[in-house]
Amino acid sequence: MTESTNKVDIFWTGGMDSTFRLVQLLLSTKFVVQPHYIVRSEDSTGIEIDAMINIRRAISREYPEVMTRFLPTLYTNAERIPSYPDITEQIEELSKSVKIFAQYKMMSNYCRAFNIHKIEVCYEKNVDTLPGDLRLSQYFGNSKVFENFINPLEELTKRECYHTAKLNGWDDILNMTSTCRRPIKKIKPCGMCTTCIDMVIDGMGFTLPLSARIKANLQLPFRKFWRKHYPNHQNSKLFKLIHRKLEHRL
Repeated sequence: MTESTNKVDIFWTGGMDSTFRLVQLLLSTKFVVQPHYIVRSEDSTGIEIDAMINIRRAISREYPEVMTRFLPTLYTNAERIPSYPDITEQIEELSKSVKIFAQYKMMSNYCRAFNIHKIEVCYEKNVDTLPGDLRLSQYFGNSKVFENFINPLEELTKRECYHTAKLNGWDDILNMTSTCRRPIKKIKPCGMCTTCIDMVIDGMGFTLPLSARIKANLQLPFRKFWRKHYPNHQNSKLFKLIHRKLEHRL
């Protein structure tokens, strides 16, 4: 994989954050956009891929003039990405003070394996920031394992991005995005995972079905406790048990 001064590499998942940035790049700049997607064995993988295919079709219909700059998504099986010991070691050290989601380790290994020196990782600002929240610049912006990551949305909330999209007439595309990591019956948002709960925290609960919204609101006290106490209690037996049982949701 080569880099170009007029090309932007971006991890695209079909979710609201990365889709907003992808559409912004296509419709507000002249950059060529190269999406990357790591295929994992997750409940949401098929839905995310479907969302990306449908979004690409919608962009092609509504904005055909940008399609020459919208490169085909590069799909890579997670099992084909090598794991580098020094990256694992550094992430384990960072994990002692902050929750680092597994995909960031894969993404770091991916960048090294395919010689990518600059790629956008879109993670919007949480309106209810807590000590355990992941913020690329705040917690490990200076770490070598994440030096290839750029987060262009770190100062924007989901609601601000959605408002911008609505003003520009892109909101129909954002409404096609995938918003759940553990969908019920492979379709319905669960209301229990990180993505669903953060949608409620960020004032975007209206995009979820009522049942998922209620579940997410009931989860908020536990979610806040988990994030607030992560750096101090991750070595306790209870904390390890919760982490082992619910890691995919937290």
